[in-house]
Amino acid sequence: MVLSFKRIERSTITEDIIEQLREKILSGEIKPGDKLPPERVLAESLSVARTSVREAIRAMQYMGILEVRCGEGTFLSENTRILTDHFKSSHLLKRFPIMELIEARKIIEGATVYLAVVRSSPEERDTLQELYQLTATNTDDEEKFLQADFEFHKKIAEMSQNSVLLEMLSAMRELTLEENLDVIKKPGQIQNALDFHRKILGSVLSCDADKAREHMLRHLEDIEQRILELVESRPSDEESDAAGEWQR
Repeated sequence: MVLSFKRIERSTITEDIIEQLREKILSGEIKPGDKLPPERVLAESLSVARTSVREAIRAMQYMGILEVRCGEGTFLSENTRILTDHFKSSHLLKRFPIMELIEARKIIEGATVYLAVVRSSPEERDTLQELYQLTATNTDDEEKFLQADFEFHKKIAEMSQNSVLLEMLSAMRELTLEENLDVIKKPGQIQNALDFHRKILGSVLSCDADKAREHMLRHLEDIEQRILELVESRPSDEESDAAGEWQR
């Protein structure tokens, strides 16, 4: 497959690469099941480093859009529902400011963890404890930790026994994925997140709904602060571009 891309002139960011791949998918130039060019070819076409292409591919793999098959290459998912849902989310992401999305996530997850304590069974709490252990064993791998982190939060939403809150959580996580990827790379942030998970878990196991909600909100407020720091640290030209994207 030969694909032509627009050269990225300014500093490479994951969103630039994902957006160009997204355009190819929407136009039908890349179809479900198609194999993408190798990282080297994509990097040369985009005039970016291979590490940047790799990061974009990992992000899209995490979203379920791309499948990386060992020894075969990278393929576009054949699950059209995943593609449709993601592109709907991408549209929403361009309409709403990131800080408003984080605020909405605090409201949603504060409610889910409270209901999880009230409604969950002992077996479900045991499963949550196992998922916490999974995050604890993946602190040396950012990608695996982020996936385990999502499973931990998702399980809490499932324990709330409210399917609407579960769907809303999944949407919020996808909408803020890029920021979560950037935050988790900050020094000490994985351990910081793990500490919050431990406190949340402890409150769930002790059946203290109010304390569980308090720890969840502090966890998300910490993420909110880290994202704010990232936004404020961006170069002025990139910051202006990003601000324009959020407001569209």
